[in-house]
Amino acid sequence: MLAACDANDGVKDGVLENPLSCKFDPQVLACKGADGPSCLTPPQVAAVQKIYAGASNPRTGERIFPGLERGSELGWNPAPVGWAVDVFRYLTFKDPEWDPKTLTFDAEVARAARAENSKIFDATNADLTPFVSRGGKLIMYQGWAEQGIPPRRIVSYYDEVQKQTKNAADSVRLFMVPGMGHCGGGDGTSTFDMVAALDQWATTGKAPASVPASRVRNGVADRTRPLCAWPQVATYKGSGSIDEAVNFACR
Repeated sequence: MLAACDANDGVKDGVLENPLSCKFDPQVLACKGADGPSCLTPPQVAAVQKIYAGASNPRTGERIFPGLERGSELGWNPAPVGWAVDVFRYLTFKDPEWDPKTLTFDAEVARAARAENSKIFDATNADLTPFVSRGGKLIMYQGWAEQGIPPRRIVSYYDEVQKQTKNAADSVRLFMVPGMGHCGGGDGTSTFDMVAALDQWATTGKAPASVPASRVRNGVADRTRPLCAWPQVATYKGSGSIDEAVNFACR
């Protein structure tokens, strides 16, 4: 995946600035002969494609939810969404003994549980006009290498907010963090202060175009980058260290 897409943002640094621009197909890794550590069997290729594609209705093909993005693969072990089974076990079916391997799935129970659980877990209303109209400021962020909650959904939600919320462009910002996993970690610059950015926005009235971020390893910051207000991404200017934010611009 990195061999195919890492340079899409102008620099090879082991991180995808925008996975949506990557069209890597795992079929290129299909075994030409016997199975081995450097190739994927047909079922493995199909599994990777399904993880990228996300959930869809098997009868109509309608897309239900996006999949995980290219660049999140190292977070798929031991399972792409580690708590998915617990959601069905304890929230949907309320049965500690429920085992997905039995393939026992009561669709009616699942629909009822979704209707009830959505009251607690879902925040999908894209009309934030009441919040914005009283001066509210909102910063959303998520890692592109998130291995639990597919990040493309927050991008779609942000687009919906821009369409449905009056003056959203002046009050709502989304920052996608390249290479960051679930709430942190990964190979990207996942150390930053969104609260400080929000506070400055609220007190000065100037919306943040970027947020400074760093990658910290063994207690030392070895890379800095700007996190750009979506849909802009950090783009290499063409010279200087790829580990210094000054050599990148939001475009």
